[in-house]
Amino acid sequence: MRSAQLTALALPVSLLAIQAAPALSGTGPGRRLFPCVTNVPGSRSVGLTFDDGPDHCLDLFLKELDRLDAKATFFLMAEQVERWPGAPGEIIGAGHEVAVHGYNHRGHLRRTPWEVRDDLRRARAIIEDASGSESTLYRAPYGVCSFGSWREAAAQGWERVLWSRWGKDWEERATPQRIADTIGHPVAGDDLLLHDSDRYSAPNSWRRTLGALPIILDRMEQAGLKATTVTELMREAAERKTDLR
Repeated sequence: MRSAQLTALALPVSLLAIQAAPALSGTGPGRRLFPCVTNVPGSRSVGLTFDDGPDHCLDLFLKELDRLDAKATFFLMAEQVERWPGAPGEIIGAGHEVAVHGYNHRGHLRRTPWEVRDDLRRARAIIEDASGSESTLYRAPYGVCSFGSWREAAAQGWERVLWSRWGKDWEERATPQRIADTIGHPVAGDDLLLHDSDRYSAPNSWRRTLGALPIILDRMEQAGLKATTVTELMREAAERKTDLR
C-alpha cells in the first residue's frame, strides 16, 4: 500500500518536472538541452528587441528609432494587437520586424499544454493577419517556456529567442540612466531586451525606456555598432560563417 501511495505522489512530481524543464533554457547548462537565441556570435551588429506591445506610444518609439537610425524586433502580444490592429503594419513599414510573444502575458508554467497551444495558435493568427507577414520568431512571456510552449514553438517552426542583456525597464525604480547602465556596453552579437508598453509593468515605464534609447544607442555608436533585428543578426552570422569556410 505504501509503495502505491509513493508512486501516485511521484507521478505528478515527474510530470511537473517535464512541464518545467524547458525553463532551463535561460541557464548556461540548460541551454545545451533547450537551445534558444541569446546572443549571436559572428554577427557585426546588436539585436534590439521590444516586448509586450504594441501600445499607444508605438509612434514615439518608431520616430525615435528612425531618428537614431536603428532597427528592432517587436515581440507582440496578440491581445494588444487586437487593440491596435494597424500597429504591426506600421512596424514593418518602418523597416522593423514583428514576432510572437503570445496572446496574453500569463506565465506558461501554470498553464496546461493545450492552453498554451491554443494561446500560441491564436496569437499567430491575429499577428499574421494584422501584419500580412509570416512569423518566424517567438519569445515566451517572462522568457520562460513550458514543455507545452517549447513543443508548440517547434510545431510552428519558430526560432525561440531570449536575450543576452536586459534593461529591467519594467521596474518602478527604473530611470533612463539606470536602464542604460543595466544594459551596460553591448558587444557585437548581443541581443537586448526592452519594453515598449507598460501594460504588464510599472505605469509609464515606457517613457523611461524611450529616454534610455539615445544613451544605449550612443554607446553602441561609439563602439562602432548598429542596432538591428534578430533576423538580420542571425543572417550576418550565417554569412560570416559561410565566408570563413
